[in-house]
Amino acid sequence: MSMPYVIIPPTGSDPVDEWLKLGVTAHSQGNLPLAQQHYGQALRIDPNNAAATQNLAVLYAQSNLLMEALSTVERATMFDGKMALLYTNMAYIALQCERIEESLAAAKMAVQLEANAHTKLALAMVYTTAGMPELSVPLYEQILAEQPTHPVAGPNICFIQTLMPCTPKELREKRDLWRHNFGYKGVVAPHMNDKNPSRPLRIGYVSGDFKTHSAAMIFKPAVMQQSEGIHAYLYSTLPVADTDATTVEFKAFAGERWRDISAMSDEQADALIRQDKIDILVDLAGHTNGGRLVLFTRKPAPIQVTAWGFAHGTGCPEIDYFFADPIAVPAHEREHYAEKIYDLPCIVSYAKPAYDLKGISKLPYWANDYVTFGTYARYEKMNDECLRMFAEILKQVPGSKLQFKDHGCRRPYSVKRTRAVMSDIDPNRLLFSMATSHPEHMQSYQQADLILDPYPHSGGVVCLEQMYMGTPMVTRYGTQAAGRTSSSVLTALGKEEWVARTHEEYVEKAVKMVSNPATLAKCRKTLREEFMASPVVKEYGAHVEKAYRTIWEAHCG
Repeated sequence: MSMPYVIIPPTGSDPVDEWLKLGVTAHSQGNLPLAQQHYGQALRIDPNNAAATQNLAVLYAQSNLLMEALSTVERATMFDGKMALLYTNMAYIALQCERIEESLAAAKMAVQLEANAHTKLALAMVYTTAGMPELSVPLYEQILAEQPTHPVAGPNICFIQTLMPCTPKELREKRDLWRHNFGYKGVVAPHMNDKNPSRPLRIGYVSGDFKTHSAAMIFKPAVMQQSEGIHAYLYSTLPVADTDATTVEFKAFAGERWRDISAMSDEQADALIRQDKIDILVDLAGHTNGGRLVLFTRKPAPIQVTAWGFAHGTGCPEIDYFFADPIAVPAHEREHYAEKIYDLPCIVSYAKPAYDLKGISKLPYWANDYVTFGTYARYEKMNDECLRMFAEILKQVPGSKLQFKDHGCRRPYSVKRTRAVMSDIDPNRLLFSMATSHPEHMQSYQQADLILDPYPHSGGVVCLEQMYMGTPMVTRYGTQAAGRTSSSVLTALGKEEWVARTHEEYVEKAVKMVSNPATLAKCRKTLREEFMASPVVKEYGAHVEKAYRTIWEAHCG
């Protein structure tokens, strides 16, 4: 997670301030070794200088020396306990160290000392990680009221709403505000693309995730499984490592049509896309890291689409289509989207991993003699209501256990919060597994008899991986597209009976499914085969190509 640290400048002109000024200049230019030398000179003259000490702590954090950073910023508070930005940076450092309670306390102290955009941003970010996104939204609103084009608060508030039980109407309100504040307001040049409806199409894909990333597993089938009638151009919005196996694969696929726009301005990227004569430009990131929606508001291609990587809609009328399905976006909600909805067989697809993993496994119940539930999605996706649903299920299935597995489970705060919300469940029945290698994570799905999908933001790629590994699941239909990915997948797979519409139905379905171990065991034998043969995977690329051809023909009249 990249933290928006703030470097504190000098306020005077004595020798300490002069060294501090040199350090800040070097630091802002990215020359961390030189900055460290200058901060060191300042601290030799005044060992108790809070600004130099805290800047040094930020430098350590940016160098991934996290424990050194945390102890250094704690020292800084002893020299000046009234400096709000110091506590702001302390909150970020503690957050980076996964020490959520300390981060939350520091962020609250910063706001108490001085309520401004810097301090409120830190508190909003910590609230989200702490599983309280509903407390982040008012802070982002306050920041945007004062700074409408705040570069972090703007997209963050749009993303945070996907972690809450918001409706499409509520999402649209925030996204309209983002478009008003951030969107391009200049003149859009006409497009000179040849309007031949049957010629090969140039499709441009814009993403920061052309690498080993969960989003790539979803959009890879759509991007790479197309005929000679499609010429794909890949526009990478973030730096990627040439050693990354997935990046190597994407670069080999694109060949001379690979484009690195990570250092380009929107104006430069617009010119490049027009030079490439892209017919349909596809957004794969939306309001997430690596997203370039401002570029899309310049309308660099005659047709623009959002899909897969951030399959929730954007709020940008310049994007013509949102590739979804009737489950994720039912007809009565489509008026709340800026884009026209084009239905595919499923809102997402899946590219299986290269490593060989068995998709048939023995039901763990037979070996354990108790039911094991599992939940493997990002911990931030589970609100208190979700955890209470899980607790009710455990109450109704005596002796059962629930395994949580995610990077977030390494945080003591996550364990404390879960136990507090599920306080009437014996803590020994709650298992917390930390992140492992991806192959091991895939295999861990098979340790559960039944997987409990999170709410209000449902599992994305984890749902697809769980089907591939042959493990049954139950999900709850969410209030927006972000909470319906698993429902879309299960419906396309023909497993609608695994989809619950209410809290009570979720509990009822989970309890009923584990009451018959023989049925669960039988399902595990064929689930992968059914999944790979379903519309979620089979011929998905062909459906995407048909969609491109259909919307292009409509454009050509």
